[in-house]
Amino acid sequence: MEVYAECDFGSIRVTTVDWPIILIEFPENRVADEALLASLAYLESLWHEAARRREKLFMITDLTRMREVTPASQRRIAAHWMKRNIPLGSIASVGGATVTPSPILQGIITAVYWLQPPAKPMWTAATRREAILKGIQMLEAEGVSLPPRLVAYRDSAANVPAGDSPRKSQADRQAQTRLR
Repeated sequence: MEVYAECDFGSIRVTTVDWPIILIEFPENRVADEALLASLAYLESLWHEAARRREKLFMITDLTRMREVTPASQRRIAAHWMKRNIPLGSIASVGGATVTPSPILQGIITAVYWLQPPAKPMWTAATRREAILKGIQMLEAEGVSLPPRLVAYRDSAANVPAGDSPRKSQADRQAQTRLR
């Protein structure tokens, strides 16, 4: 299985080019159940691959573009998937973050976690930058070796307050392009 790729499931995009950080991007509009189920099956296969390779992942779910509330049926699908994958997530994950500036979406995410608490710590972040830095922190805390582009991203962000726009090095621009 090639884990370093970008895959589209309907309008859900899963990016693994910055392994061990996995980025899941949701579109503005609602997605079909089939697309959600296919993306969850793919994420499960990534966890299996990480477990087989004795690696740990950090998943970032970016809901920044979403403009329509996910239907309750899909929240139940996600909660069921999380419950079914607790053992696998415990092995292959250090945690995850959901990116959304919307308090409404943050509430929906909280509701999903009430239905099924995650296997590993989960955070809500207002920006992708926050989520990436949290992922790097959690991966390093677990002793995961980071690829050079994530090290460069971490190092370039180390001296920049969250709201500032830093002058970026070449390595940082390359990492941010992939991690956007």
